[in-house]
Amino acid sequence: MKFLLPLPVFPTRILQSASDAETLLLRRAREGDREAIGLLFGRSQHKIFALAFQILRDREAAEDAAQEILLRAFHKMPQFRGESEFSTWLYRLALNYCLEQKRGLKRRNALLESNFEAPTPTANHAQRLETRLALEMALDSLPEELRLTLILREWHGLSYDEIALVLRVPVGTVRSRLHQARKRFQTIWEAHNAD
Repeated sequence: MKFLLPLPVFPTRILQSASDAETLLLRRAREGDREAIGLLFGRSQHKIFALAFQILRDREAAEDAAQEILLRAFHKMPQFRGESEFSTWLYRLALNYCLEQKRGLKRRNALLESNFEAPTPTANHAQRLETRLALEMALDSLPEELRLTLILREWHGLSYDEIALVLRVPVGTVRSRLHQARKRFQTIWEAHNAD
């Protein structure tokens, strides 16, 4: 004999979906709820730092940039209209700020490098450093629009649509830039490894 247990009666929505929770969190943040802002920014802090570091190539500058970007986002939160994902909006702020900073950082670094002698690294460290520098050189050799598109896709995992919103270009342009960037990057990387 089978015992049939009555099905429990649940309210139609006990738990909100992730997008509903995000929407509620965004609404609270736009209304000035500091806890909601802290949660949103806490989720994004590492990604913003990583993007800043990939663009600026300087840890201290990237840390400063990440803090400044989040501070700017805090002040601009009431202006966020929700026409895109919050992360896309935040990436756009980060990208604009980092490109501004990069221009200034290049000038400062040129002055510092002329008077700096680097310590001699160990063999294993030297090999990792050489690979990292080759990777950076390959990325830096790409035109800025290709490099940024590649970084947003491959390192930050943004979708084509998100990249299009961040860079303010059509999705077709994103696809084309990614194709070109990957092709050029591969050519440069293979040339480096052939040496």
